[in-house]
Amino acid sequence: MTLVLRAELDVAAALARHAGAAIERVRDEGFVEHEKADSSPVTRADLAADALIREGLRAAYPDDGLLTEESESERVAGTSGRVWVVDPLDGTEAFIDGNVRGYAVQIGLLVDGVPALGVVYEPRADLMLTAAAGAPALAVANGGVPRALAVSKRAELGALRLVTSTTIRAPLKARVLAAGFVDGGGLRSVGVKVGELVRDRADVYLSHHAVHAWDVVAPMAILAAAGGAITDLAGAPFRFDERGHLRPSSGPFLATNGRAHDAAREAILRAWEAP
Repeated sequence: MTLVLRAELDVAAALARHAGAAIERVRDEGFVEHEKADSSPVTRADLAADALIREGLRAAYPDDGLLTEESESERVAGTSGRVWVVDPLDGTEAFIDGNVRGYAVQIGLLVDGVPALGVVYEPRADLMLTAAAGAPALAVANGGVPRALAVSKRAELGALRLVTSTTIRAPLKARVLAAGFVDGGGLRSVGVKVGELVRDRADVYLSHHAVHAWDVVAPMAILAAAGGAITDLAGAPFRFDERGHLRPSSGPFLATNGRAHDAAREAILRAWEAP
């Protein structure tokens, strides 16, 4: 039977938009930054979006598992073989800094361990990216007409546009660029950077640090539907356990338009390992 998740996509997209509105209300009202146990920041916006999404998903799909960044200790073990994996505010630092871009609501769904649905919503830019089994990869900007998403067709080193995190060390980025890439800039949020790939604004995205499942499930579903690829730097695909966690845990990774993946990975590895 062909998997179709159009109804689930509608629910996730609506929740992402509502969560985004809650985030922007907090931004307008003002907020205090707090530090979590792992030293990463959290705000009232993260928690408000988390509560809204959790409540909505539990009401709509009570048999599904649920894992969110801000409620990891309250993970829900489902019975359906499906796990919703949520980052209610990916890119909290960018939100704190007041950036227009660089933060997003991310709602993904794993079906038997495979990313099968993704929603990435940038509330301040009012840009929503979606994809799901049985539905195409689409972008909707400012409530306008949906537009199909597709990665670029570039494959040759020297012309590949590279996007990275703003926190990458300058010497490493310089070595990578010298290996055959054009600087496509730096952004926060995995979903926002993958969004650059699926809108043909970049060809390669290098993450120099490890991530969690909630960072990547939604972006992975969208990237796959748009024709892209993602692996760790050794070329191994991401795998998720029955609880929704990455197994083994992630290290640095590479997302690309697919065509350039092998050449880009080899070039980046050489730069990474250079003295």
